[in-house]
Amino acid sequence: MTRRLFPYAIAVAFAAVIVSFLVYTQQMANALRMDAAVFSRIYALTFQATGAQDPEEQQRLTDRVLFEVLGEMNRLEIPVVVTDAAGNPTSAANLPFDADRRDPEGAERIRAYVAELDDRMPPVTAHDLRIHFGEPLFLSRLKWIPWLQASILLMLVAAGAWAVLASVRGERERIWSAMARESAHQMGTPLSSLVGWLEQLEVEMEPEAAAGDGRSPTAATVVPTAPPELVLEMKADTDRLLKVSRRFELIGQHPRLDEVDVGDVASRLRRYFQARLPSLGSRVSLIVDVPQDAPRVIGNETLLEWAFENLIKNALDALAGREGRVVIEYDGQHSDRAAFRVFDTGPGVPTGFRKQIFDIGFSTKESGWGVGLSLTRRIIQEMHDGAIMLEHSDSGASFRVELPVAERGAL
Repeated sequence: MTRRLFPYAIAVAFAAVIVSFLVYTQQMANALRMDAAVFSRIYALTFQATGAQDPEEQQRLTDRVLFEVLGEMNRLEIPVVVTDAAGNPTSAANLPFDADRRDPEGAERIRAYVAELDDRMPPVTAHDLRIHFGEPLFLSRLKWIPWLQASILLMLVAAGAWAVLASVRGERERIWSAMARESAHQMGTPLSSLVGWLEQLEVEMEPEAAAGDGRSPTAATVVPTAPPELVLEMKADTDRLLKVSRRFELIGQHPRLDEVDVGDVASRLRRYFQARLPSLGSRVSLIVDVPQDAPRVIGNETLLEWAFENLIKNALDALAGREGRVVIEYDGQHSDRAAFRVFDTGPGVPTGFRKQIFDIGFSTKESGWGVGLSLTRRIIQEMHDGAIMLEHSDSGASFRVELPVAERGAL
C-alpha cells in the first residue's frame, strides 16, 4: 500500500467501525423491543391462566401459554428441545444440526446437545415435560460485533503508530536530503576558488617573462613553480572534493540513470583504496571479481560508486587493523536484476544488530554517525529500484546488492 492511499484506508476502516457500531446498536434495540413484546404477551396469558376458576379453562390457557412460548422461541430462532420425564426428546426446533429424534443415533445426538443447553441455561419444567433452550441465533452473531470493533480499533491504533513512525522517518529523510543539498551548495564556492588556485599553480611563470618590460623580477611579479607531484596530489584531492559535492547534490533530487558497468566502478574503488591501505596499518587484500561480460545495470555511476564505497569502508572498519580480505564479486543475474556481493573476513555483525544495521543513526562504532549503510540502502532501493540485504554467513559480513540490468537479454 502506497503512502498516498494510506489515509484513505484509515478513513475506510474508521467508517467501518462507526457503521458496525450503529448496526450493532440498532440490532440490540430491536432485540430488546422484541423481547419486551414477547414477555408482555406471555405475562398477559399467564395472568389469565392463573385467574381462571374453571380447571379446564386454566388448563386451556396454560397450554396456550406454552404454545405461545414455543412459537415465539421458534420465531426468534431460539434452539428448543422438549423432553419427557425419561429425558427422551419429544420435539425440537432450530437445532444447529440435522437430526431425526426418532432415529436412535439422532436421538442420542440431541440428548448430548440438551446437556450443552442445560449447562448454559436451566430448563423449564411444565407438567411432565422439560423445555431446554439456548440463545437466539441473532444474539450469537451480535456477540462477534464488539470483538470485530475492538480488532478494527486495534488495527487503527497500529496503523496510526506506523503512520507516525513513517512520518518521523520521512521527515528525517527530508532533513537529510536538505542538509545534503545545502552542504553541496556551501562546498561549491570554496571548491571553485581551489580550482582557480590550482590552475594558477599549474602555469609556470619564467623570470624572463616578468623582466621583459624592463622591470626586475620580484616576489610580487614572480610565482615560483610548485613541485609537480604536489600539484598532482592537490588536484586529485580537489577532484575528490568535487565528486563528494556532486554526490551530496544528487542525494537531494532524482538523479539521471544511465548504463553503468559495476566492474569498472569496483576496479576504480580498488585502485583508490589500494593506495591508502598501507596508511591504515592493515594488511588487507581488496579483491574485485566481476567478469567483463557481467551485465551493465541501470543507475547513476556517481551514486553507485558512493554506495559500494560505503560498503568497502564498512568492511575495512570491521577488520579494524587486522589482516583480512574484502571481496566485491558478481553473483549472477536473477530475473531482471544483476546481483553483486561485498563481503569481508572480519568478525561479522552481532545477531542482535542485524535488523538495525540499516537504520539511520545506528552504529556499532563509538565514533560512528550511523549514516553510511542507511545512505547506501537509500541509494540502492529508493533511487535505483534495487535491493540490499545483509546475508547470513559463517564468518564476516556479507552484503548482497541487486540492481536492474540495462539489457534484459544479458547473460
